[in-house]
Amino acid sequence: MAMRSIGWLAGLPFLAGAWAAATVWAEPRLESALEAPAGAVAAATGRDGAEPWLRVEARGRDLVAGGEAPGQAALDAARAALAAIPGQRRIVDRLGLVAAVSPFTWAAAHRSPDRLDLIGHRPAEIGRAALGQALSAGLPADLALRDVARAARGAPENFSDAARFLVAQVLHLKPGAAAALSDRVLSVRGEAASVEAYAALQADLARPPAGFTVGEVAVEPALVSPFLWSATRGPDGIRLDGYAVSEADRAAILAAARGIAEGAPVTDAMRTARGLPAGIDARALTDRAFEALALVRDGSVALDGSTLSIRGAAIDAQAVREADALVTGSLPAGVTRGTVDLTASPVSPYRVTIRRGPDSFTLTGHLPDTEARNVLRAALRPSLYGERVIDRTRLAEGAPPALLAALTAGIGALGQLAEGEVTVRDQSLRIAGEGLYPESVRRLAADAARLAPAGWRTEVAVQARGAAPPRDPAACRETFAALATEPTLRFDPGSADLKPAFYSVLDEVASLARACPQARIEVAGHDDPPGSAPPPVPKEPAPKEPAKETPKGKAAAKPGKTAEKTIEKSAERPTMPDPGLPQRRAAAIVDYLLKAGIPAGRIAAAPAETPTDRRAIAFALRS
Repeated sequence: MAMRSIGWLAGLPFLAGAWAAATVWAEPRLESALEAPAGAVAAATGRDGAEPWLRVEARGRDLVAGGEAPGQAALDAARAALAAIPGQRRIVDRLGLVAAVSPFTWAAAHRSPDRLDLIGHRPAEIGRAALGQALSAGLPADLALRDVARAARGAPENFSDAARFLVAQVLHLKPGAAAALSDRVLSVRGEAASVEAYAALQADLARPPAGFTVGEVAVEPALVSPFLWSATRGPDGIRLDGYAVSEADRAAILAAARGIAEGAPVTDAMRTARGLPAGIDARALTDRAFEALALVRDGSVALDGSTLSIRGAAIDAQAVREADALVTGSLPAGVTRGTVDLTASPVSPYRVTIRRGPDSFTLTGHLPDTEARNVLRAALRPSLYGERVIDRTRLAEGAPPALLAALTAGIGALGQLAEGEVTVRDQSLRIAGEGLYPESVRRLAADAARLAPAGWRTEVAVQARGAAPPRDPAACRETFAALATEPTLRFDPGSADLKPAFYSVLDEVASLARACPQARIEVAGHDDPPGSAPPPVPKEPAPKEPAKETPKGKAAAKPGKTAEKTIEKSAERPTMPDPGLPQRRAAAIVDYLLKAGIPAGRIAAAPAETPTDRRAIAFALRS
């Protein structure tokens, strides 16, 4: 027994050596047999440009798997592929899913002139190498891209489009800038690399990728020196050049330009930049610059650094003095006077307007001198009954001869009106407005030829208050032509009485006649259609007769029998047309229109004529 135990113990060293030899020799071969298929499974997780996320290590016949899958489907597929590898004994599973983040954030940070960092999170389904390759296209050769973003789930759809867009925007900015994404909202901050880059950035931000919106934009314009700006006025309108300090300031300049353009085009060629000297209020400068441009007919107002200059042709002689005073004593703080080179020419055409309103007389246009102003005020004084005089006239050369005489005559006519205006254009005098009474209007029109001085033309366009505005003859003819066939003006058979349905049409005719004072209206009546029955005659009670005895052998007649027979016989007789009926109907229409205010000399019934087939009242216009 002891000998057997000793023999068994003597064999242990041999077994241990055999096991060690097998381990040293066989285990590396087993691992090598598993590494190739395990590596293929890991490489397969990097299809479509993504980096492989699966890491597999063979330890003898065991496989140790690690990594984070971009989704559950990819994780399940990797586990199934590993389990199918022949020769493996077990799988040490250290796999998981990429974390989902919300909000999904990513940014391109311009760290230095030669480096652009990608930070935050990138979509797990897009590999780092694939994203870097997509974003590197178009980058400057000396700009390196470093991606330190972590893979995550939850990226918005079309992430790659937004990432390319943001990288393009950050290239418009100086180092230190960043362009970021938070879910579907894009933002940009930094300083523009140049004036042109700022303009390009603004244009790009107006067209973000589909499905994304632009949030915060904190971008400073580029710095320029010297800071230049100008507004030029000419026959084609106003042109704006140079720089504006911000988008808000640019909008304010455009609004000011349109305010004095009087409907002419405004061309915006400005760009946004910093560099306006410190201490100058941009809004105050805009107000003063356009106050000066309003004095210029053809010329410019320009800023060079802090110096404001005015050049060109002034609107009148008074404007030359006003411009000089403007740049001498009322410039904003920090702005200095530059060149003031304005010339004035005689005004043509020469215009003056005196407008009478409910509570004031307003004078606009040009006058030759202050003495002319005093003369006009004296001429207005007798017409003032508590009204104010608002004088907005300016002084200029070029007045026509006898200007004050024409205006004084016009003021006399204006005193007869409730509201109106007197306008002079060179040697033409026009009086327009509303009079309180028709008689005063007619008198003014009759005296028009004697109002203006010799050699002047006179036009009077005055009507009584409440009167319809006059129409031109062509419009009158067209409207009367439509009324001539109005189907509602049809009398009942045998009748010449107006019906309620007539009144609205007849009132329209009266209103039209007042607006067409040159027209004479004829009204033609109408016949009844052949066979028309006259309106029923109201029955009168039959006179009572003494009762008569009924002869014997005859039945008494039924009440009403004789009357019915009489009516039947009357109906059997044909109705004869009434030849005077159309004239009576026309006379009824004329009578209504005379009472509606049409003068008797401008409306009449049409002459009697042979019967026609007309079936409604008709109007004819006779000029």
